[in-house]
Amino acid sequence: MGEQLELFERPLLSSEERRSLAREIRNEYWKVRAARGSNRVRMVYLRIAAHKKRLLEAGVEKSEVLALLACCRSRLCSGRGCLDCPQAKEDLEHFI
Repeated sequence: MGEQLELFERPLLSSEERRSLAREIRNEYWKVRAARGSNRVRMVYLRIAAHKKRLLEAGVEKSEVLALLACCRSRLCSGRGCLDCPQAKEDLEHFI
């Protein structure tokens, strides 16, 4: 298969910026849980969509973004090794 033609320049994100966006998404999902039943939930989901779009535009694989969203929706980490995975951090701390 041929290479996809890029119509516009993608802004590259450093690994720290990717982790920061992932943390923001994870934080927004906690806000969703806290705001259940109120009208603020829609605004939180709009902010999550904006973060998701920014990650996709920066060239992050769609499967990686979807794994992050699935991990954030669940209360416990699914251990998929998503961006800013809390399970990976715990494993690293035990290793050190």
